Amino acid sequence: MKLALELSQREATIAVALEENVATRPVSMGGRQEQDVLWPMIEEATQEVGGKPADLSEVVLNAGPGGFTGVRTAVATAAMLGRLGAQILALPAHLAVADASLPEGGPDTSIVLAVKNHRAWIGTVCWQEGLWIPSGSPQDVELKTFFAKHNPTRVVADEHLPEEFQRVCEIIPLRTSANALFHRLLKDSSRTPLDQLRPIYPRVPEAARLWEERRAGP
Repeated sequence: MKLALELSQREATIAVALEENVATRPVSMGGRQEQDVLWPMIEEATQEVGGKPADLSEVVLNAGPGGFTGVRTAVATAAMLGRLGAQILALPAHLAVADASLPEGGPDTSIVLAVKNHRAWIGTVCWQEGLWIPSGSPQDVELKTFFAKHNPTRVVADEHLPEEFQRVCEIIPLRTSANALFHRLLKDSSRTPLDQLRPIYPRVPEAARLWEERRAGP
């Protein structure tokens, strides 16, 4: 039995699949109640498809960047199930978003995430052997610098992308989907070792940056 955790956005979902049976549940990640509702939703979904949480043998998740609480919750849940024997596939957000937002095939596309102060975490994907795969390494970069250097013809982005960049190329709405994660899991044979399973942050958190500055001070 398989579990998909798409908790990177405020409108989050989980899904459980057993053969052809799939059960999907919404999970609100807007406050602190996710700790109270996530496992009941997983248990309810496993029962709907004819199993129980102990039957979960594969987990696929969006490991971020995304909402801080949602990404950390997804990674912690996957890590626990991994220690109980489940195989894990942790996708960086630009791959998870590409699978949910783009049709199969097509030209290279840049996925723009975590826009803040005219910076963004951007990863470009290309279609190869039936999968969207990374084209280079994602990076936290100034939007103006990225667009001037790469002149992308189409990007996936949400409403936080400044209008000046929306006017210069095709904009595809950013989507996420637990079912798209399942689709990826079926085609992608790679798995994530537990010791490499961690949230992906777009940039150093402000609290961590300030702490490092204090450590480096006189």
